[in-house]
Amino acid sequence: MAQRDPRPFLWLLSLACLAPVAWQSLVHIALIRSDLVDLAPWAILIALANFLPLSVWKATKLDFSPDTPVKIAGMLVLHPVEIALVSFIAAFDRKELSGEVSFTKALFNRSQFGFNAYLGSLVAHALFPRPASSAYVLALAVLSLLVLYLSNCILVGLAVSADRGHSFRHVISRLRVGSIYDNVVTFILWAVLGAVLAGLYEASRPFALLALLATTLLGRQVLARSQMLVDTSKAYRSREQALQQISRQIGQERSEERRLIAAELHDEVLQPLFKVTLMAQVLKNDLATGRLLELDQDLPELLTGADLASTTLRELIGDLRRSALGRGGLGPALGRFLRSMAERSTCRIHDQVEAVEVNPDLELVIYQIAKEAVTNALSHSRAQSVWVLLRQDPKGVELTVRDDGIGFDPTSIP
Repeated sequence: MAQRDPRPFLWLLSLACLAPVAWQSLVHIALIRSDLVDLAPWAILIALANFLPLSVWKATKLDFSPDTPVKIAGMLVLHPVEIALVSFIAAFDRKELSGEVSFTKALFNRSQFGFNAYLGSLVAHALFPRPASSAYVLALAVLSLLVLYLSNCILVGLAVSADRGHSFRHVISRLRVGSIYDNVVTFILWAVLGAVLAGLYEASRPFALLALLATTLLGRQVLARSQMLVDTSKAYRSREQALQQISRQIGQERSEERRLIAAELHDEVLQPLFKVTLMAQVLKNDLATGRLLELDQDLPELLTGADLASTTLRELIGDLRRSALGRGGLGPALGRFLRSMAERSTCRIHDQVEAVEVNPDLELVIYQIAKEAVTNALSHSRAQSVWVLLRQDPKGVELTVRDDGIGFDPTSIP
């Protein structure tokens, strides 16, 4: 089924965000013109923060810009429409310059940044005309941050759901940097910093701008370190799970190897040895009964059986030395594995496995890849049939594993 084009929905969200800001800009055009000089430093600081993003969700190329303290201070100090325009203009994304972000997505990002700041500031100014000078400035900072964050989550959640096809709940669960505890603590501290910076800006604007810059960089480093620790922890758990899986596979391989060696010894070596035992008993009876003439007929059979057992045993040992996969190498080993899986599964396995000549290390790698691919297909794809092709040509070895199962979307992998 073809994926729906998300651009019309993103345009609709962008227009919904821009409409109230544009209307209020026309209403307060005189105020905006008179404050242009004061608005420029705010735009520069927010733009700087947007050039230092943190990756939130690599699969969707979603980033987080640590400009929150600056925006909180701006929502408390500036008029709602002014902080909205500043956020819209300063919402730079480095991916825009390299062409990685389309115009539609860039417009949506800027629109929702401006709208979120507008809502947060509007709530604060609705309660107190001058929030930065209010005795409840800290509570207003927390409230404006909460409004900004909720609005951002809703808009980004809707946009990513439409663009990537993920559920809204799944998108919301990924909109954080680092651990939940680090996010909560950092956001609370940013609300405190935003309130302090707003008061400082009211008292001494030049020094406040330097403080705004310092806190922006500090906040980014805090979340960057938290994200690094979270990524390291995830990588450690992933490697630990991989080691456990490898240990289980090694145990299974050893068990399978012992079973195969036992089967080879039984089928190829034990039967000639049993014949040697029988012929030795016949020779013993010949000697006991004095049938010396029959010794000339029975003794060659004894020697033939002994030679056959010795030759078979040497070949088996040689095969084990040449290949880590047992007698015959990759082709027979893969064939035995596929037959074993076919016996235990209702899925039909169609194999076209040819003999290939590669070094033992590469044999083992190809075997493990084929085994993992077939096992995953049988376990997760809900397939009715699986096809396995192994062949060799002058260019190299080709291994193909395919099925008629449900498949998956590679972009949905975190």
